[in-house]
Amino acid sequence: MKICGSLWSIPPDEQARTLTRAAAAGLAWVHWDSTDGQFAAPGGFSSDAAQGLLEQVGGMNSEAHLMVNEPLQHIDPWAGFCTSIAIPFEIGDPWSALRRIEARGARPALAISLETPLELIPAGSFDVLVMAVVSGQAGSPFDHRAVDRAARLRERRCHEAIGVDGGVSPEQFKPLGLASVNWIVSGSSLFVADDVGTWISQCQRDVSR
Repeated sequence: MKICGSLWSIPPDEQARTLTRAAAAGLAWVHWDSTDGQFAAPGGFSSDAAQGLLEQVGGMNSEAHLMVNEPLQHIDPWAGFCTSIAIPFEIGDPWSALRRIEARGARPALAISLETPLELIPAGSFDVLVMAVVSGQAGSPFDHRAVDRAARLRERRCHEAIGVDGGVSPEQFKPLGLASVNWIVSGSSLFVADDVGTWISQCQRDVSR
């Protein structure tokens, strides 16, 4: 069960302090969103900015979500320090990008937008990140269609990791657990929780059942 924190919604001058606090409370993974301003709204992080924050915290694992139309141009810098990299299914050729991610030693993942029919997603040696908000719209409410979509993907038994990204808060933990999700990405709910350690332990308990 992997719990990842996304800093997209955290003001820049608070990001290092927020990440340090979460790491001290037990958060092991940080999720770096990066956009080109075309596939998704401008925002997120460059690979240099992400590495700069990691240097201030230390000891955290990283994954990247490249919400870009041409991921092949962006993969290499992220692969230098990220264990896994997700790219959108809805771009013209996601398969070349997945092969490049794997060749660079990172684990490939496809991010699936809410309106994309799951029947289009083939079996393969990649993970799947089910979006519960429109890509790039950080802070949006959780769309509960994501729970059923994750459950349907898990029933196919084709992918090792099935994740959900966007708007995840404690009220979704049990439904996501019933859907056999084993990868959670959360931003505001996790980082602004009164007790980040309790948020993490509750997520681990409810989702991992």
